[in-house]
Amino acid sequence: MKFYLTTPIYYVNGKPHLGHAYTTVIGDVIARYKRIKGYDVFYLTGTDEHGGKIEKAARALGKSPRELADEMVPHFKNLWKALNIEYDFFIRTTMDFHERKVAEIFEELKRRGHIYKGSYSGWYCYNCEAYIPDDAEEEDGVKICPDCGGKGEFITEENYFFRLSAFQKPLLDFYRENPDFVKPRFMMNKVVSFVEQGLRDLSITRTTINWGIRVPSDPKHVIYVWFDALFNYITGLRDQFEKYWPADLHIIGKDIIIFHAVYWPAFLMALGYSLPRTVLSHGWWLVDRRKMSKHLGNVLDPHILIEGFGSDAVRYFLLRETPIGQDGNFSHEGFIERYNADLANELGNIVSRTTAMAVKYFSGNLPSPSPALEVDRKMEEQWRELEPLIDRAFENYEFSRGLSLLWGYLRGINKYLVETEPWRSGTRDPKRTSRILLTSFKALHASLKFIIPVMPEAGEKIRKALSGPEEFSWDAYNENRRIERLDHLFPRVDKAEFFKEEKMEEKKEEKTYVTIEDFFKMGLKVGKIVEVKEAPNADKLYLLKVDMGDHQRNLVAGLRQYYSPEELLGKKIVVVTNLKPAKIRGHESQGMLLAADVNGKPYLLIVPDEVPPGSMVR
Repeated sequence: MKFYLTTPIYYVNGKPHLGHAYTTVIGDVIARYKRIKGYDVFYLTGTDEHGGKIEKAARALGKSPRELADEMVPHFKNLWKALNIEYDFFIRTTMDFHERKVAEIFEELKRRGHIYKGSYSGWYCYNCEAYIPDDAEEEDGVKICPDCGGKGEFITEENYFFRLSAFQKPLLDFYRENPDFVKPRFMMNKVVSFVEQGLRDLSITRTTINWGIRVPSDPKHVIYVWFDALFNYITGLRDQFEKYWPADLHIIGKDIIIFHAVYWPAFLMALGYSLPRTVLSHGWWLVDRRKMSKHLGNVLDPHILIEGFGSDAVRYFLLRETPIGQDGNFSHEGFIERYNADLANELGNIVSRTTAMAVKYFSGNLPSPSPALEVDRKMEEQWRELEPLIDRAFENYEFSRGLSLLWGYLRGINKYLVETEPWRSGTRDPKRTSRILLTSFKALHASLKFIIPVMPEAGEKIRKALSGPEEFSWDAYNENRRIERLDHLFPRVDKAEFFKEEKMEEKKEEKTYVTIEDFFKMGLKVGKIVEVKEAPNADKLYLLKVDMGDHQRNLVAGLRQYYSPEELLGKKIVVVTNLKPAKIRGHESQGMLLAADVNGKPYLLIVPDEVPPGSMVR
């Protein structure tokens, strides 16, 4: 009854955003659900700290890659804590034991004849740490990365190659024998199609990159970051490999499916290791129908949602709103509507009204109930029919469907209360009132089997208010429990009030007019951020050097608590160029950059890559 699951390890070139949170919450929900069912669970997450992307970002900041990684790792750990993520180990690929093991594995595969030396010439995307396919689109003779949309660089270098082509048939045989290896099924079809088109040997070292694990027998070569990173799933178990391997579940975003469903099993086959049982590929969270990306500058900070609504609401929304495998489009309006409808109006309302009646009529101690009537027995029958369906949905990682079924049942509890009217029987018929409340508490307590993995904080509050056991079933709960009142579990949010400030700004803008002549007085030009430094003795300020086409100028910007330096570097922004220079904390600012204001958080106005610095904004 062991269950070993992993998230991908996350690049440390920027702070975690809602996309990282989504993957890690999925893993935590599965881990908690499996523990409730009695499994010995090991949940691994961590950070990917090697490779050209990290090296490049650190160099731009005047730091070593290790210094950058050490600064960024706490941001991930702090967010996981804020989201109530209970992982068993947090691996960093700069840990000594990981680096030693990866070097040993490389040499072992080389001894077995699976790795050979050759050379490569082609287009490379440093943003994705991957070679760009030959059939990729071009702009002005430059290959464009199909994943991130960035421009590639043409490189020629001596490499070591893994004989991936030798594993085409073994992989296809494995897929046929294990049709559920990749979920959802349409992603499995994508993987099979990719392999059927033919596999080329894979370059797994670099000589143009210094930051990484060096090949022991040929130190001028650095091991490819993806070869290095994938083996964290083995090294992260440390001395528990025999107990937990193979992995039962790798949770990943759809953009890295080929690495996990083609390269990774091929590496393991070459070593003679057992293959993972399932790779679960989820979709992206989009903003305005575009993928969240540090490269695009449109990431959402989960801390803002957590501070406003609590971690449970964020966790619930991520799993309930969109089926795993499909893309979800985030909006604050949709978030609030889901929060009010499901959490405040349904779950919060049931808990508040039932516990309040138990305390009001019986001081929290239910008397012996009267025999169950047909309407009471119906609640039990519905649960016994529904529980295996929700169980199956959770087992298949269909959380949106499972939660939809569960919330249908919770709405049924509210209808049951309306139909039986315990507030009418009250203390006049205490046994009948006790039966109604006991039935409601049994239903609520049994539901915690699925609520607690998704919303651990709220679920535990409910369990304690009901004095329920940690076995979540209909029969486990009886009348010999002391009830405590639990109000305001999910306080309703007034959507109009939430957006009031934004609407006031819109109204103000409608009443304020400027002439076209006033507008043309503004000197608005495109600038490219080429240097980012932290302002000394000013924890909110960055010192930016901006390329304006024919010259460079310095800007002082209060962005440190919202953007990491690597998120700003290389971005093309709009600069007000004809402002009078001003001294800010002892530093001269030669203009102002433009940003949108969303609930007090600035969002930079990003200009497309093809617009050159110095272009006028009209």
